[in-house]
Amino acid sequence: MNLRKSSFIAAIGAWCILIVAAPVVKDRVPSVSFFLYLFFSPICHQLPERSFFLCGGQLPVCARCTGIYFGALVGSFFVRQKSPSPWFLVVAMIPLALDGVTQLFFRESTNVIRLATGLIAGFAAVFYLYAGLCSDEPERKIYSEKSVI
Repeated sequence: MNLRKSSFIAAIGAWCILIVAAPVVKDRVPSVSFFLYLFFSPICHQLPERSFFLCGGQLPVCARCTGIYFGALVGSFFVRQKSPSPWFLVVAMIPLALDGVTQLFFRESTNVIRLATGLIAGFAAVFYLYAGLCSDEPERKIYSEKSVI
């Protein structure tokens, strides 16, 4: 495993630790916990009924986001510098999209389903994130050198 991949795994792992740390340190270090909830608030709605609880405190992200981040952590151990076919991502997003759309119109989803669909989506998405970070391809020019502006 190279340094880039190890650093990538460590960064995602640290992100997941922060998610778990928020409710764990709530009674011991309330200011840190408050900061963590505040930090994650622009990223997730933090609705209590759509979140898991740990040590009597709500996680700072919902069940679906928890699945996405922890799925990315698991997937980060398997990433390669070249991303898989785009169909891999499309297929992995289908359960998440179906769950999200059907809960808007037909039914109420459960936190276990939200977690499972998030795990699948996060596992797949991290392959493209890592490949993008590893890309050594120079940025493409919008205009050719012969074009006149």
